[in-house]
Amino acid sequence: MHILIIDDNPNDRFMIIREMRREFPDVEVEEVGAPEEFEQALAAGRFDLTITDYQLRWTNGLEILHALKHRYPDRPVIMFTNTGSQEIAVEAMKSGLDDYILKSAKHLVRLSATVKSVLERNENLRRASFFENRLQFLLNQLNVGVFRVIPDGRLLEVNSAFLRCLGLSSLDEIRSNNCFDEIFSKAGDIMPEQRRERELKLRRADGSSFWVAVNETLNTTDGDPVIDGLIEDITGRKRAEETLKRYASRLQTLQELDRSILRASSPTEIAQAALAYTYPLLPCELLDVTLFDLEHQQASVLAVQSSNQIGFSSDESLSLQDFGDISILQQNQVVIIENLAEHPRSYRVQQRLFDQGIRLLINVPVIAQGQLIGSLNVGAIQPKSLTEEDVEIAREVANQLAIAIQQSRMREELQCYTEQLEQLVSNRTQQLEEANSALEAFTYSISHDLQEPLRAMRGFATILLEEYETALNSVGQDLLNRITSSVERMDNLLVDLLDYSRLSRVDLPLQPINLNSLVTQVLTQLEPSLERQQAQVIVSEPLLEVVGNYRTVEQIVTNLLTNAIKFVVPGVQPQVRVWTERRNQGDTSGTLRDRWVRLWIEDNGIGIQAQYSERIFGVFERLHSIEAYPGTGIGLAIVRKGIERMGGQVGMESEIGQGSRFWIELPEFVQ
Repeated sequence: MHILIIDDNPNDRFMIIREMRREFPDVEVEEVGAPEEFEQALAAGRFDLTITDYQLRWTNGLEILHALKHRYPDRPVIMFTNTGSQEIAVEAMKSGLDDYILKSAKHLVRLSATVKSVLERNENLRRASFFENRLQFLLNQLNVGVFRVIPDGRLLEVNSAFLRCLGLSSLDEIRSNNCFDEIFSKAGDIMPEQRRERELKLRRADGSSFWVAVNETLNTTDGDPVIDGLIEDITGRKRAEETLKRYASRLQTLQELDRSILRASSPTEIAQAALAYTYPLLPCELLDVTLFDLEHQQASVLAVQSSNQIGFSSDESLSLQDFGDISILQQNQVVIIENLAEHPRSYRVQQRLFDQGIRLLINVPVIAQGQLIGSLNVGAIQPKSLTEEDVEIAREVANQLAIAIQQSRMREELQCYTEQLEQLVSNRTQQLEEANSALEAFTYSISHDLQEPLRAMRGFATILLEEYETALNSVGQDLLNRITSSVERMDNLLVDLLDYSRLSRVDLPLQPINLNSLVTQVLTQLEPSLERQQAQVIVSEPLLEVVGNYRTVEQIVTNLLTNAIKFVVPGVQPQVRVWTERRNQGDTSGTLRDRWVRLWIEDNGIGIQAQYSERIFGVFERLHSIEAYPGTGIGLAIVRKGIERMGGQVGMESEIGQGSRFWIELPEFVQ
């Protein structure tokens, strides 16, 4: 600490210094006993506190005080004197003196305590001033206005942010202007310790409007009620809220428009719905949708929404030359004429709208799949009355219209195609029914008309063999036997053809099938052939159960077993093995719907070359002569047709001289 002691009596200075160092051992003292020393000390300003006498040879303590406070207003000054008076003390205190002590031995001991008290008080004031300045700075940075007002409405003080917020430069302007009186609460508007919050829309002197948030509290200062308040400019927030509210309303309207468009069926209904929802959104007197026929250079009004019957009527047609230059629209750009009165009206449409009072005209392109199909037209009586946001809304509606109209046209085309397809299907179905009827008739002819003469031939041949055998020589008997054999072969061929045809036409109801019982039944039926061939058939029971048509599966197994015992090398005993295995198709998880059963029939026959593995399942396909291995050549074709009709599969594995393994697959029956 550095103390400046001003006294022209060296003994008094000594006593003061002695007292100071007793209380403050580290104190630095600068003594002033002459005017030049005071000027030097004042210029250097290295002191924290000053102790001065009142009566000095070259001046007095009041002059010293004025000089010090003028130069260093925040540094404390104590007057220690015995020559002053009460009036001097009062005047000195008014001029900023921090304390006044009478100079005497009795009061000398008070000096150090007074110095300490004055320094502490000055430090507190300094800190308070620092925090007040800092708070004021922060408030100004936050652009928050601060005010204090007496409940009768008299404004006491405000900060600079308050003035900036109102667009004023001084407190006097507020006091002389009652435009802002509604900011300040009056007596009775607010209760003690109660917070009052409001949002007000005000108007500045320049005519601009703005929003403020006012926050007030009723307090007491020195026993008197005061209202302390804050105001904040919330114009940006309110505008954002209004923009958000408008956007929400706009979005809701557009969503309703979407739903309405989806409910509409024809382009006219779509356009009417779009205009009905869009008209309230835009400050206009006319909305219409016009479609273009570029091939025939025609424009037709699809729908109109207007006040006082302004504009064109629905379904009205005009040439594109009368509508205007659409080259800008074809570039997906909006045509805006802000004032028709100041614009050359080169086209009949523009002149007609102008005559009806329209001054602002906007044409928004309606483009579908890159092609201009029309325009959404907006007309307003007031020129320059639509904003960029309004144009953006019109664009959004035009885009929705383009999609909806295009979809409607596609639906109409699809409906037309559907009707044509239904007619084609109906015609084809009728042709198929006629073909099936013819096939039924043909099948009936085979089963009756063709088999009847065969039965007669077989009967006559049998009679000849039985009654005229002795009348025929060996050649005649051989020829007669050949005729009988051919008749029997022809009869078997017709039976197989009927079976194959039946598989293509009739419904095959599916049911659970116990393969153990079915295979046993088939072997019983084939028992004469098995004994004649001395065939050995081994069935690896139990066989898994499947889902299929019993009669068809029985026929398939019969055909496969018959082939297995037939196609063997002469002199070799036919040996056949039958078994089943479970298989999964396309799903390794093995779920019930993907579980299949494969039935294997393996023989020791002559085998089949790999290149014939598909050919043998064709109708009338034979790999051997009838003399070597009799048959109709339809058996395996029946197997494939039957298994496919039941949704299953068939296949074969074979090598020449090593036998064959035929398999069929059907869904497993799971209880």
